[in-house]
Amino acid sequence: MRDFISLFAGAGGLDIGLEAAGWNCRYASDIDDAAVATMKANQSARTLIKGRPVFDGTFIEKADVRGLTGKDILSSIGARRGDIPLLAGGPPCQSWSSAGHQLGFQDPRGRLWSDFVRIADELDVRFMLFENVRGLLTARGEDGVPGSALDTIRSKLLEVGFHTSVSLLNAADFGVPQRRVRLFIIGYRSGDEPVFPLPTHAKMPGNEDVDRRPWVSMREALGEIAPVSDGEIIRPSGKLRGELEQLEPGSGVKSMGKPEATRPGGHWGYKQGAFMADLSLPGRTVTAGAQQDWVRDPQHGVRRLAPRECAALQTFPNDYIWPDKLADQYRVIGNSVPPALAAVVGESLLSHAGKATSAPNKISRVLSPLDVRLQAAIAYTKREEMRNGASRRAAPSRRKMRMAVG
Repeated sequence: MRDFISLFAGAGGLDIGLEAAGWNCRYASDIDDAAVATMKANQSARTLIKGRPVFDGTFIEKADVRGLTGKDILSSIGARRGDIPLLAGGPPCQSWSSAGHQLGFQDPRGRLWSDFVRIADELDVRFMLFENVRGLLTARGEDGVPGSALDTIRSKLLEVGFHTSVSLLNAADFGVPQRRVRLFIIGYRSGDEPVFPLPTHAKMPGNEDVDRRPWVSMREALGEIAPVSDGEIIRPSGKLRGELEQLEPGSGVKSMGKPEATRPGGHWGYKQGAFMADLSLPGRTVTAGAQQDWVRDPQHGVRRLAPRECAALQTFPNDYIWPDKLADQYRVIGNSVPPALAAVVGESLLSHAGKATSAPNKISRVLSPLDVRLQAAIAYTKREEMRNGASRRAAPSRRKMRMAVG
């Protein structure tokens, strides 16, 4: 069993997944009161994951990472620099998320990754595991070029001696009943590169992935927990109720889109909080807000996914303890890494950690190229910017369009 330290721990999804894989969490912190209380409540209750109590012996505290130092952390757990092989965490994602304003480095939260890098260096860890939203892959840095934000982060890591391996992982491809795509970065020293795990599941396993199992559906996952009670049910009202009643599973109420050079009719999407889930598929991404997807329940009619159901789609233990307030429940659940996905990544990393490192003949200080598929995604975003960037920025906001229609 190898030790790790967790920053931006949230409700502990990444951490208990790593523990399920065989890692041992020595220290975990977050700035959110409800998140810290959640970790401590499950530690006290000795909630189990794969037969092991979560956060067993972990030092848990509320802390602002900007005021933390590696020395502080090591002192709190009685360890020395270089003792802990892994630093894990997911700095706040709102700055890069498509669901937010995408302010990136202009948002103070978009710069907290630099403290994560600083502490990784101060701890002198062997590996660094960083999780964030898919949008970080193509996010614009201070130069305004798609993809440059990620280059900035990887370059800063290289400055302190960490090479980086980057991948987009869809949780559904690893048995999670949720189509949640997230960016993972593994920092490592020269000659010590781990590999990401290979998918174990597929939407429709074919000849090329015959060894994979079918995706796990929402129906399967929700069928394994107790049915929702009347007190957990949130029903739609007003105009939204009528709109939802007309929807087929797997569709939503379309939002107005901004006209673009290549899309005169607008680049439309689904209105937030107005999507009818298809129970035969893994769920869409569980978000940190109360506007979760709706389900057509044979007993209760159209209702919103309850927090306990969101936790099941995230693969938390069924008896995991959550905050009392509904808003806190949705937030800490939605902000979490699915423990089952974290466990798969953790197992792969732990397997590599048990191998001897191969010292390179010469330590490279050149940023390694991204996987070709990731490069293609960035290139596509750059082409989109050239074609539609100017017209998109010139178009009126959705709020102004709604006011004009109203």
